[in-house]
This record gives sequence, structure tokens and C-alpha cells, in this order.
Amino acid sequence: MPHTCDDCGEAFETLSGLRLHDCPEEESTAVEDVFEERREEMKKQERESERRVRRAASEDLTDALDQARRGDEMAVYQALAQYERQLSDEWAQEDGGDYWGFHRVFFGPAVEGFETVVQRDGWPFLLDVLDAYWPEVTYDFDTYSEHEAFGNPERSDFEEYPHVSHVLVTVTGKQMVRTRRADGVAAIPVEALDYLMPFHRHPGDTQPWIDSMSYGWGIGHPDHPFEETIETIVDGEYEIWAGTAIEHAMHADQHATTELLEDLFAADIVSDPAKLLQIVGAIDRGYYPDSSDHWGWETLYPEFHADGFDWGPDVRDRLRAVVVDCGLARQLPDDWSFTDIVL
Repeated sequence: MPHTCDDCGEAFETLSGLRLHDCPEEESTAVEDVFEERREEMKKQERESERRVRRAASEDLTDALDQARRGDEMAVYQALAQYERQLSDEWAQEDGGDYWGFHRVFFGPAVEGFETVVQRDGWPFLLDVLDAYWPEVTYDFDTYSEHEAFGNPERSDFEEYPHVSHVLVTVTGKQMVRTRRADGVAAIPVEALDYLMPFHRHPGDTQPWIDSMSYGWGIGHPDHPFEETIETIVDGEYEIWAGTAIEHAMHADQHATTELLEDLFAADIVSDPAKLLQIVGAIDRGYYPDSSDHWGWETLYPEFHADGFDWGPDVRDRLRAVVVDCGLARQLPDDWSFTDIVL
């Protein structure tokens, strides 16, 4: 009886022949070869950049980061100031210097040091730091839906945001999750939600843009117009950000979030239903919301990783009704599930 390899399909008369054979390598296409070469070149450039960055980093920065990770409050201020200065110096160079290298190498240590003190001292310390690094950009939400198309960002647009914003947004988002889960939404300071909003249109740095979507944990806040803000952003046809913010919100309060989705579709302002509704499939697959590299969701929100999402008895039926009523179901298989909704 022949034995067939499950991987390559080759048949062998003996089991030992099957065990000892090597599957033939798949022939790669020219496009794949070029892509792989480019990927390896980019990885090489990143490694070289990181080596340059570690050599060029000042002792003031590295020492302050070490002290911050030991819980020294003043060292956090010093580390952020040194990091901001270093990034600013690199940004000022005509070719950007090693800006993204410094950004990448010290992102994690800066988050760790800042968060160490935030978890001990709480919101007063965090808000004091945010106040020192508040972005200059503003949005007129009264006329947001009438805004001109957002084109490619100008260099000056980027400079409206402090260079350490990626660190601050990440720590703020994580602290919001902890606060909501421990003490309820009202315990989240309004200033934290106000701080995150300008980053929903960050022009060049994906980390604060992604992590600002943790704004969703503010759903139902008694002193902040969360629902109205999301409605304004959806009306401005920016569902790509609003969708993930709503995904965060679903983890915070599935009933309020389902009602929000129903209201958005009832208002007939959703231009791309899949961008808002694909988040249900992502939750069903067990995916955490998109975030930058330094969230540690398994520690921050471990039961979702262990047990999955505990849907309320009527929530899924209400969401299915939204999919049908908006017409999206016509684009899906007859026996569709939420995981069939993809971008």
C-alpha cells in the first residue's frame, strides 16, 4: 500500500521512504524573489539603524529610562524630555536622520518606565504629563462632516504633535482600560478622552493613531459626548478609525455599543458598513483590538484570551438585524456568519 506525503503529495512504497524524503521546494516567482530580497534589505537597514541609535543615544536618556523603570517619578519627566529632544534633533535633519530608529528602539522602554509610575501614582501623574505634551492640532467637530479631503500629510502637520506622543497615547489607552474594568467608566478622567481625540487623524505615526482608538473604552461616559463624537466621525466618512474604536467599545459595554451601531445605521450616515461591522467577526475569531506593540493584552484583559467573548443573549440577534437591514447581508453567503464580513 503506497504512503502519500500530506505536504507535497509524493507517494512512497515504504513508510521509511516517506519519513526520509524531503519535500521539493516550491518554485518562487520573480515577484516573490524581489519581495523577499526587499524584505531582507529592510530588516538589514533596521538592524543597522538600531545599532547606530544605541551608540548615539545619550547617557541622559538611557540613565533616565533605567531610573524610570525602577519607579522614579522625576526620572519619567527627564526620560520623556530627553526622548523628545533626541527625536526632535533627528527630525530636524534634512533626511530625518535616525528618527524612526530612535522611535522604535526606545518606544518600549519609555512605555515601561512611564507606566511603572502611572500604575503606582494614578491619573494625577498621568494627566500632568499629558498637559505638558498636549498636541497643538485641533478639529472643529461642528463642521467635521464638511471637511476637505485629507490628502498626504505635510511635514509641518506632523510637527503639531509632540514626538513622544506614541508613548503617551499608549500609556493613556492602557490606563483607561484598567480604570474602566476596575472602577467603571465615570472614573476615567474626561481629559484622557479629550487627549486621545486629536490623534484620530495623526498624519504620519501609526502607533498613536492606532492606540487612540482605545477611545472606545469611554463609551457611556457621563461627562463626555462619546456617542456624538463617534457619530460625527462616521458622518465624516472616517469609519476606518471609528470601526476599531467601536471594537474597543464592544469589549467595554456590548449593549451600549450595539445601540450605538443601531443608531448610526438608523441615521443613514454610514458610508462603508463593513468597516463598522467586521469588528464582530474579529471578536468571534478571538482577536484583540488593533494596538501598537506594547499593550500586553493578555495581561491587561486576560479573560478574553482564555475564555473568548461572552455575548449577551440578544446582542448577536440585534447585530445580525443591522447587517441585514443595511444591505450588507446581500454581499455575504446565504449561511453567513460575522466572520464572513471582511474588508
